[in-house]
Order: sequence, then C-alpha cells, then structure tokens
Amino acid sequence: MNAEAKIKKTVPMTVAFIAVKGPFSLINTAFGNLFTFIADNGFIPAGPPSRIYFNVPGQVPEQELKWELRVPIAGVCDSSGPDERGLGFRCLEEITVASTIHRGPFCNIGDTYNKLTSWITSNGYQIAGPCEEVYLTEPGNTPLAELMTEVRFPVSKK
Repeated sequence: MNAEAKIKKTVPMTVAFIAVKGPFSLINTAFGNLFTFIADNGFIPAGPPSRIYFNVPGQVPEQELKWELRVPIAGVCDSSGPDERGLGFRCLEEITVASTIHRGPFCNIGDTYNKLTSWITSNGYQIAGPCEEVYLTEPGNTPLAELMTEVRFPVSKK
C-alpha cells in the first residue's frame, strides 16, 4: 500500500460492463469487446475503467474465476444485460468503501490488498462486498513503476 487508506463514498454513475468467467489473461480481449460495445451503442467513456472480482484465484480453478470489467459512460441509459456475450449497462449507487492507491506493477498488488484488509479490520470496519480495482493510469502507456491503481472494498461498520 503506497498511500494511506481512507473511507469514502463512491459517486453514483452509469457503467457499461462485461461479465467474464475464466482466466484473467482474457482482460485485453474483454476490454476490446467492452469498448466496442460502448461505441456501438453511441456512448462515450467518462472515467477510468475498473474490474470487480467475485472470487479469488487459488480458491477456484482458473476457468471458474468470475470478474467484471466496468467503464463509466456519459449519458443515461436503462440498466440491461448481461446479454449472451456478458455485456450490458448498469446504474451504480453511492456506496461506502475503504480505498487506497497502489503504485507500481500489478505483480506487487497483493501486498496492497493485504495491508488494506488489515487496515479495514483494525479500524472497526468489515468488508461488505467484492473488491474492485480502478485503473487510474493506462498500462500500455505508463511505465510499470508509475502505474496507479485504486484498490477498494465496500465496507460497513462492525
């Protein structure tokens, strides 16, 4: 964890999403499909993309991993999906999260998760939903040491 953890509220937003079941190596293809879906529906990305993890590597086989990519979009649409390709739109409400910034390559992000979950417990909170990574910098255009990822968990007071 490179920055202090904090409790904050997320901003309500509309996102386009793709639900994925399988290894994380599918991320580039999934993002490609998601951005094509956004463009094909006449929307414009309006913020950094994120990934939600619904289960944990090592606890389920790689082919059973369930995760979702999300991209905030400008404009309003009705919630729909996922369709047969896993694509859809969703309105997200404000939630309370514990958050910190991970700086550096993704291969070191596990330490940030461990520190954040410890911080959550020691500060009187409990995890109340799946973890999320918000990609604040673009991996293809950013040196590994300068990557910035917000790691956050929905939380509630114990």
